[in-house]
Amino acid sequence: MKLTHISASLVFLGAIAFGAASPIAVTPAYGASVSFTPTGSQLDKDAINDLEVNVGDTIDFSFVLDTSGLTANLQSLDILVQQDSTELVTLEGFRTDADIAAFSGFTFSPVENPPLGISTALFKRSDSIGVSPDSILEIVRTTDQVLPGFKNDGLPDLAVTVTSAIDANGIDVTSLFQAASQGLDVQPAPVPETTSLLGFLGLAALGTSSLLKNCSKRV
Repeated sequence: MKLTHISASLVFLGAIAFGAASPIAVTPAYGASVSFTPTGSQLDKDAINDLEVNVGDTIDFSFVLDTSGLTANLQSLDILVQQDSTELVTLEGFRTDADIAAFSGFTFSPVENPPLGISTALFKRSDSIGVSPDSILEIVRTTDQVLPGFKNDGLPDLAVTVTSAIDANGIDVTSLFQAASQGLDVQPAPVPETTSLLGFLGLAALGTSSLLKNCSKRV
């Protein structure tokens, strides 16, 4: 099932059911979670993981639901998704067959006046059976492209947060999703310093000159 395009600022959001409250850089290491890869890594001193890229690069994201630690089927899942549409644009995205089979109910709606001022949507998944405990399910795949406006601003260019999770017993298990949020900031890859490059070329030229002189002496 292909993405439904809502608007230019919500292209990415049409296929996913995650959330974004406050960006947290660490992907959950245990327990239930909704997470994505690549996760990036900590490249500076802010609180969010980073991914070094260049303008025009494409990034393949995989979004996974993990129900480890739950004691009953997960029947309802609400997630907010944030995407900075000035830095990333989704070229293609789709819900996986496993996601469609697990959650027959799927809706989404844009969030007005979103936190941080970037595009945000609330996605709701539900099913009378749902997903059994201790399951790992890839639910969405997307291919995104880095736009010329991207920068290292310490804010999430992509973030997901679980805002509600209800099991088959009607119990709110949102607190079992640890950590509840994940974020990623794309930032420019470092460019080699011109002085270093010129220095290298200078040394190469000197080496070539020395080699030519030695060869001429032998002739």
